[in-house]
Amino acid sequence: MKFAYQRVSGWPPLAWIARCAAKNGIVTVWHGSQVEVREQWFCEAAWPGLFEEGNFDQTDLTAGTGGRCRDDSVIFAAPGNTTDRILSLLTDKGLFVSNSLACLLAVSGAAIDISYPDYYKDFTSIIYGLSKYKQTVATSLGDVRITMFGYVVWDGSKAAYTLRKLEKRDFRNFACYEQFLQENLNKFADNIADSGRKRRYRFLATASSGYDSPAIAALAKGAGCRDALCIDKDRFGEKENGEQVAAYLGLNSVCVERDAWRQLEGIEIFFLAADGTAEAVPLASAKNELSGRVLLTGYHGDKIWAKDTQDLGDDIVRGDSSGLSLTEYRLWAGFIHCPITFWGVRQIRDINLLSRAEEMHPWDVAGDYSRPIPRRIIESGGVPRGAFGIAKKASAVGSGEFLSSVSFDAYRTWLAGNRMEWLKRGRLPPPLSKRYEHITGRISGTVESILHKTPLLWRLAPRNSLDRPTRLRQYVFAWAVNEVSRRYRAHFDYDRY
Repeated sequence: MKFAYQRVSGWPPLAWIARCAAKNGIVTVWHGSQVEVREQWFCEAAWPGLFEEGNFDQTDLTAGTGGRCRDDSVIFAAPGNTTDRILSLLTDKGLFVSNSLACLLAVSGAAIDISYPDYYKDFTSIIYGLSKYKQTVATSLGDVRITMFGYVVWDGSKAAYTLRKLEKRDFRNFACYEQFLQENLNKFADNIADSGRKRRYRFLATASSGYDSPAIAALAKGAGCRDALCIDKDRFGEKENGEQVAAYLGLNSVCVERDAWRQLEGIEIFFLAADGTAEAVPLASAKNELSGRVLLTGYHGDKIWAKDTQDLGDDIVRGDSSGLSLTEYRLWAGFIHCPITFWGVRQIRDINLLSRAEEMHPWDVAGDYSRPIPRRIIESGGVPRGAFGIAKKASAVGSGEFLSSVSFDAYRTWLAGNRMEWLKRGRLPPPLSKRYEHITGRISGTVESILHKTPLLWRLAPRNSLDRPTRLRQYVFAWAVNEVSRRYRAHFDYDRY
């Protein structure tokens, strides 16, 4: 088993797709300019280990994706988190595996059902855990398999799908847990700066007025991070406090306007093409700062560090699907996403016991918004108690604002031109009224705003108002993934490859 590499000019720098054929043992890999390629492995990944050893498939702390030859098999590795994935499709041309659904559709020639209304529901089902999420997407060539927190293994004739092994660590007290995070982050820093890389990466933390990202930023500072990305306001227009938190930590703040993405023509399609949401699209206005970075985030901190988390099993049950919308965009922007809050995630029971331990009482504040572990990390980093973790805020983009006006017109034109696809399948086409979307978005946003600003009631608010997508926005994923897939096809020469 060996790899044959083909770089595709014009593709996003971190995109790749592999074709495994049973006849010759050669796995052909088409890839963007910044994918690392070696005789026995390839990746767009980082992990706490020696880079040149390429052992990203042997730890659950890996960010990014890749493939590795081992024991006459090829192991394709998904990240050690559920904010990203790899995808595979078995056809008469072989097994295709990719880190991009749009790329997989473009190269394989498969097509999705654009009239199917539940793509958003299916993709965000990862919130129910590794054993319960929807693992397939139907296409004209068969089902695409979604692999999260695991592997696709090709033995030369067939594919197998496995989860990453559960690794047990010592989290008996805060010192052990913090040491685990800090030591691995330090090793991670060495990996991303290795001189053997095509392009060395640098850390970019995130900072807000909450708990999770400031805690990660505080740890990142100890591993050499110098910069933190901040959003100027939350979705309700209230000022965020990320810049002040970054200043206390001694980090340079890179502040972006939450609504600046609307001036970037069509940028939201890359977020929508991942899972049908655009919750992380405000980050698009920081594209220049994101390129060549490992973005450190606190997604899933609401469960891993909350005292009142109910599901303490190892299935990784989440409160929302935040972070998943970065899956496609990051390949084009050229950065690796690393939500450190997932490190040790399958030991959530031990981490929860630590949150409730007597030693953590000094960092357990009054009220229903207390997370002692990140508070201790943040305060130890020099941020005063009153500067963060006061009230729950929300910065994700909601249903009433998921498209700029130019993109909305393009989407509506696409819907109008494809209405027969619904009728052929006996389905009612979606409404085309922009006013309908505006009204439903305003109602949803108003209710959510009230809940988020009311003590005790903020827990009742959906983490993303897209939890109730309107009929108009139910089909935006199909439009976006087809648009992005078209861009892959434009640079892929089928006759040559």
